[in-house]
Amino acid sequence: MSDYSDVAARFARDTADHHMTILHEDGLYRHLRFAAPDRGRIGPFELITWPYNLVVKSGWVFHFDIDATPDMFDLFRRTALTGQINPGYWSQKVRAGRDEVEGYDPELLKGEVASTIAQWMRDDLADRVWEQAKKRGFSPEELDITSSLRRELSRQVRPEWMASNRDLREAVHEHFFSDMADYNIEYEEEAHRALHEFSYRPEGYDGPYPYYFADWAEWRLKDFTPGFLHCCHAIRRGIDLWDAARKRAEVAA
Repeated sequence: MSDYSDVAARFARDTADHHMTILHEDGLYRHLRFAAPDRGRIGPFELITWPYNLVVKSGWVFHFDIDATPDMFDLFRRTALTGQINPGYWSQKVRAGRDEVEGYDPELLKGEVASTIAQWMRDDLADRVWEQAKKRGFSPEELDITSSLRRELSRQVRPEWMASNRDLREAVHEHFFSDMADYNIEYEEEAHRALHEFSYRPEGYDGPYPYYFADWAEWRLKDFTPGFLHCCHAIRRGIDLWDAARKRAEVAA
């Protein structure tokens, strides 16, 4: 999973000069606005709380609730380290805005495809080494226990293996990622169609099955949206500013 550092860096830049304005405060009933007066409409956000509920508004709107925590600020303080967010746990508390919590990410598709190709290449090399071993009269046990033999056989089959897998990578690239591809994998439905329709049979291969993505339906192709992560940072930042203001008020008193 991504560390989401790009979203964190952008949020930090956009809100570096934000100040808090208390629009309403009555116990757990709060309406707080955070903005930089000299930056116009860049990055303002609001936190609204009432017992067991919190709403964050920052271009996106998410409503969190949990029956066990009257002051929702306490929930977000307790479930993440200082200055950090916990989107995995916090997403479970979203009542409204759930459709915006996660979204399809084409970078995850690229990673899954690359991982599958790498496994195909490892399996192909192992098959070629074993075929070479059988031709020379070695048993599976001998191949397993003799590392020098495996290295030598790997060296012998490597040129053909590299050529074959270069062709495989080119076929995958043409199908998914080239300018001439029939699919636009920036869209989830198109990515699913591309995965479903991919099939590649190497030249000279007479086996029963071509290369295809057998388990793609189980792949993780969704991640937290930038909007949800932005709002998580807004909650964290807003609570930190609120706590700092309360501490200054206590010292002054």
